Amino acid sequence: MAASQRTLYECVKCGRKFEKDKVFKGTGIRCPFCGFPVLRKAKPNTAKLIKSSSISEEQKLFF
Repeated sequence: MAASQRTLYECVKCGRKFEKDKVFKGTGIRCPFCGFPVLRKAKPNTAKLIKSSSISEEQKLFF
């Protein structure tokens, strides 16, 4: 049996974060603290490393 997948959500009204079993699109979930309908998954607080390409001095003038 597969373990249930938990997803982190953030209330757009009170800003609190909570975990809930993964829900499918179209099923509404409400914040357990204020009861507001939650429509947004919480984003992780991690930085992403981005590698940029090297550009010539001439190309820098256009940016």
